[in-house]
Amino acid sequence: MRVPHGRHAFRFADLRDVLRGSVMARRAARGALVAVLLSTAPGGSAAATPLALDEVLARARAASPALRAAAAELDAARGRLRQARLVQTNPVLSADLARHTEPGLRDAKDRGVQLEQEIEVGGQRGLRIAAAEHDVTHAEHLLADRRRTVEGEVRRAFFALAAAERRQKLAAERLALASRLAEAARRRTRAGETGALDARLAEVETARAAQEKTAAEAEHARAEGRLALAMGAEPGEPLSVSVEDLALAPSPAEDELVARALEARPDLAAAREERARLEGEARLTARRGRIPNPILRGFYREERLQEHVAGGGLSVPLPLFNREQGTEASLLAQARGAAAEEARLRAQIPRDVHLALAHRRTAEEAWRRYEREALPAATQARDLLERGFDAGYLALPDLLLQQDRLLQVRAGAIDAWLDLHVAEADLVEAMGGVAP
Repeated sequence: MRVPHGRHAFRFADLRDVLRGSVMARRAARGALVAVLLSTAPGGSAAATPLALDEVLARARAASPALRAAAAELDAARGRLRQARLVQTNPVLSADLARHTEPGLRDAKDRGVQLEQEIEVGGQRGLRIAAAEHDVTHAEHLLADRRRTVEGEVRRAFFALAAAERRQKLAAERLALASRLAEAARRRTRAGETGALDARLAEVETARAAQEKTAAEAEHARAEGRLALAMGAEPGEPLSVSVEDLALAPSPAEDELVARALEARPDLAAAREERARLEGEARLTARRGRIPNPILRGFYREERLQEHVAGGGLSVPLPLFNREQGTEASLLAQARGAAAEEARLRAQIPRDVHLALAHRRTAEEAWRRYEREALPAATQARDLLERGFDAGYLALPDLLLQQDRLLQVRAGAIDAWLDLHVAEADLVEAMGGVAP
């Protein structure tokens, strides 16, 4: 589920050049400076076409190395199932030739052929196929679980990049404002309207803004690299994101979410299938060790004196020493481990859902406070600052202080917006990759 990013709360005002000359021109410049302090818009790299979340998720499903590895393991499991359905031993054809020699007599030769085949008994083939089918289902659930975690990371990285773009835009706007304010302060100092302190304070503010812009650019680069890694993008590909403006739907009750998560979580289903596979292989091993497969044999021979002999035979290994006891014990131990993992997940999943839901509720509450209270109040403060600065009630130090507070409100709104989206991504991941 996607959440509105509050476009009205993040819109950048147009920045006009600082006017030179008359008092009215300077007042117009001050009004423009103050008005821009409260608004910002989502921005992105000009070199990259903005990607929507659905596009990024689709690319991750197609290009993620982790998903490709899990898909290859699924193909391997299907190959093992195909092999399990085959007759496990091939018939053996053998031939022999013997020569008889006696002094004074012509040599005589014996010839013979033999065909033998091992026969599976005791339901071994059915047990083997059942275990292989559990193996395929286990691999399918592992692929789904890998997709769940990859998509969760993609969602978090996507909105982290969106927030980084907003912070980068905010920092660039702050630097532009600080530079123009410093220029205006220097002109006023040269005109004798203010002292040198105002010019120095404006220069300090410009240096701070430049440092924040550098930090925002570094954060943007990290966020872009994180998203590129999560979605399997090519090295050096510029990335930018576009967030749609959709309404926020209420969350269902926690008990309902827990029940749905226990039903949908692929890691729990994978642990269950792994336990079933190991138990099936243990049963197959025990059956094979206690009921060995017989070997049927048929032969035909031509011996001296023109004798023709045809017959058959049966051989059965005696399970006296090796009944694969160690292999069976190992498989049963692994099955107990898989059962323990299944029990752990059954206990962990409700906690995952509870924590993710609690995070989402607190994040939504924080964002709503910014959306309904802090940002509208900041908009009103903008008008008051504009009038106060125009009327001369605010000196430059006071303007800088109030500007910093307004910037903190805008930055805090971006943080709250990101935290809500991260909480939503965590909840979707805890639910098994399905939005609540």
